[in-house]
Amino acid sequence: MITLEQKNELNEIFEELTKNLDISETEYELAVKSYNAVGNWLSKEDSILFKYKPEILPQGSFMLGTVIKPINEDDDIDIDLVCQLKYKEEYWTQKDLKQKVGFRIKQNETYNKMLDDEGRRCWTLKYRDNSNTGKYHMDILPSITNDKYSQILEKAFSSTTYEDFEKLALRITDSEANNYDTDTNIKNWLKSNPFGYARWFYNNAIIKTRKLFSLNEAVNPVPKYQKEKLPLQRSIQILKRHRDIMFNGDEDKPISIIITTLATRAYNQENNIFDALTTIISNMRSYIEKKFCPKLGKEIYFISNPLVHDNFPFYHYNQLIFKLLC
Repeated sequence: MITLEQKNELNEIFEELTKNLDISETEYELAVKSYNAVGNWLSKEDSILFKYKPEILPQGSFMLGTVIKPINEDDDIDIDLVCQLKYKEEYWTQKDLKQKVGFRIKQNETYNKMLDDEGRRCWTLKYRDNSNTGKYHMDILPSITNDKYSQILEKAFSSTTYEDFEKLALRITDSEANNYDTDTNIKNWLKSNPFGYARWFYNNAIIKTRKLFSLNEAVNPVPKYQKEKLPLQRSIQILKRHRDIMFNGDEDKPISIIITTLATRAYNQENNIFDALTTIISNMRSYIEKKFCPKLGKEIYFISNPLVHDNFPFYHYNQLIFKLLC
């Protein structure tokens, strides 16, 4: 049986360990400066996107405060961004939207040189800095919202509790969709909800007795660097590093959203990292279920989506996730 003194000592070790997993404030500010510059370029008056009111916002681990520095110095810091347009032309398909965003990026000589091959859903800019502030790449996801979306987002992240996640959904492009270059009705486009997911995450992560930051900062285009973090954020950072070490560069390693979703579901408002990790590791398995998949003709492991009655199917992740939890 662990004593209170031993628990406190272990918690102090975890606190120091996770601080060493954080990217530096310099790296963070450089990334924010870079994506803010991209947003300014996309929204300039001479931009073909200007009339559609484009805005760049962080999503994923950069927004959730769970970014970790790469295990290898040669690897990139991954920064996920959403490029929101408030309108589109009626005749635009997903392909039109994606190509318009890509065209504007390519009009900048510097960005054109940094641009990676076109992705399924994103445009990727690869930053290679020579001042020892790290390497990073930005995945820019084109999306369509509406003119009132900024107010909805502000309301969602300024209230104490918010659960109307559906209102935060976006419509995005997907080059592998059957209607990619034919369908102009955004209601038929793929739906994504990075900000609804973030609000769900913070609903679970925030401890009432420990307010460290304003939620509005999380969706601010220029959020402040977060030195102090919540136990759930720190626990996820540790699990992600454990994953990186265990799978040692394997491209089929469990993706971060799987780890984050399982950890957030398993977390029970513990107020320190040691207790949070203990609870999460003990309970994560109970949120992995088995379900018959008609498409594959067999049972698969899956995780229910916290926002809708949908699933994250594991497919080839099915054995890897259990290896991670062992």
